[in-house]
Amino acid sequence: EAPVQDPILILNGIGSEAGNERNPVNNVCFPSVVNKGYAPDGYTLCSVTVLSKAMDIYKDRPEELDQAVRQQLGTWFRDQAEDIKDKWELRKIFYIPKAQPSQYKGPSPASVNGGRPSNQYRGKDL
Repeated sequence: EAPVQDPILILNGIGSEAGNERNPVNNVCFPSVVNKGYAPDGYTLCSVTVLSKAMDIYKDRPEELDQAVRQQLGTWFRDQAEDIKDKWELRKIFYIPKAQPSQYKGPSPASVNGGRPSNQYRGKDL
C-alpha cells in the first residue's frame, strides 16, 4: 500500500541539501493511487525523481542510488521505513538528461532533441 492515498506529488523541501549523496530524491508520487491499473493487483507503483546532480554522484552505481533513495524515503514515510528498505522492488532506473525544460528565466534552456526554453512556444516568446 502506498504511504499516501492522495493523488499528489510530494516534493523535497530541504532546500540546498537536496540532490546530494544523502538526499538524492527531488520528488515522489504514487501513480497507482491515481489509477489502480498502473500496477498489478496487490502492488503499488512508486515513481521517484532524482535530479542530475545526484544522478552524477551515483553514476554507474545504481545499487547505491537505490539504497540512498530507500534511506531517504524511509525518513519521509517513517511508518513504512522497514518495508521501503526490505520489501519494495526496484523495477527500473531511467536516465533522462534534461528531461524538463528550464524554468522561466532560469539558468539554462532545455535541449532534449532540440527542446525549447520554457519562455517560448513555436518560436514566439511567451
